[in-house]
Amino acid sequence: MTSLVEIRRRRTLVVLASSLMVLLLLPASIVVAWRAVRDSKAAQEVVALPSRTLPTTPTAVIGVTDEQNFLASLAVVALTPTGAGGTVMLLPVGASVGGQPEGEPKRLADVYGSDGPDALKKAVEDMTNSQIDLVSVSGVDGTAELIARAGTITPTFATDVTDTEGESTRVVGAVGPNTFTPIDATAVLAARDADKPEGTRFDSVKATWDAIAVAVGTGALGATPAAVVPDVGAQTPADVPTFMSALLAGPIRVWQVGGQRIADAEKNPLDIDVYGYNLGEVVMVMASAAPSAMVPVYPTLSVQIDSPFADSTVIQEATFRLLYMGTNVILVRSVDMEVPETTTIFYSDEVERAMSEPLTTLFGEIVFESASERVEGIDVQIVLGSNFIDFLQNGSRPDPNIDPDDLTVDSVVPSPTETTPS
Repeated sequence: MTSLVEIRRRRTLVVLASSLMVLLLLPASIVVAWRAVRDSKAAQEVVALPSRTLPTTPTAVIGVTDEQNFLASLAVVALTPTGAGGTVMLLPVGASVGGQPEGEPKRLADVYGSDGPDALKKAVEDMTNSQIDLVSVSGVDGTAELIARAGTITPTFATDVTDTEGESTRVVGAVGPNTFTPIDATAVLAARDADKPEGTRFDSVKATWDAIAVAVGTGALGATPAAVVPDVGAQTPADVPTFMSALLAGPIRVWQVGGQRIADAEKNPLDIDVYGYNLGEVVMVMASAAPSAMVPVYPTLSVQIDSPFADSTVIQEATFRLLYMGTNVILVRSVDMEVPETTTIFYSDEVERAMSEPLTTLFGEIVFESASERVEGIDVQIVLGSNFIDFLQNGSRPDPNIDPDDLTVDSVVPSPTETTPS
């Protein structure tokens, strides 16, 4: 399993105050002992609940570089359990990398430039609380081969997309509708205007991936799904080209992670192009698209969130609050059900219920009910109720002295010796 020591250290500082409430109820040593007992064969027989496993959802990191081998755009891709289609989550390449020693790369682009694809994969794993299966970083030609089966791609851009080559700048995507070959589309994904911050590229990169999704539709001609094991899920393809063929074999969902450029002079004294991001948003998307890849990084509860609300910001807020409390979010689902009046937590033993009690401080009133089944690797199921919306609207915050954006990773300052692509 991928080591997450550095990222744990930083996030532990963020959740320390609220985690103390959990620790006062149950010392960490007891939590570890409880997990060992609960997961033993004897304990499972005592619990005697029907159980199911999370379907496997293979994952890959897909990076695109420009002609100078700078990382220009980055996607985390997860296949569906059916092995055809999946989710593309777009991350800022300038995203701040937490937990790095002094003098080490501080952005995803810097990690790749300094240490290569495998180090980039690890940095993304740390950022997403997950374990990624495959990684590929390619230029325009190599990336075009990966999406070739998409055929004609027709993105629409709000502004011209420009790219710097040497001392000249050229337009690789005109404002308005465009008709592209796969290599034209990947030229946009690799575009990097030296005079503009990365934030100006977010829309064009997402528009390109959205157009790829439209071109693929229900499945591109010639694309091959990944092998599927019944009751298990999709199997990890042998290599990235096979993985991408499986992605193009079914419908694709695209999500752009928001990034706020760090302008604080203390956090970014050199004023380079570095971005903070909301951890709640990243984990929400990953736990929705690739729950089998999620890694429990805290020695506390691992939870499932079910939301009957169509608004994704509600789920993001719930995920944020759980992470703030030092809780592992493993599975996130939007469910078609009647909205309960009160948020409900389903548990299978009294220790889990006791560990869930502090969550009332950030979720409002909670009803506890005995679970009728278990999901392997998940301790409790949280079903959001209408009272959670009321709790949010009343201005409740995780802590009166801590801004909600404190789970935005933005506190690391790059050093002047690092690669600083815009």
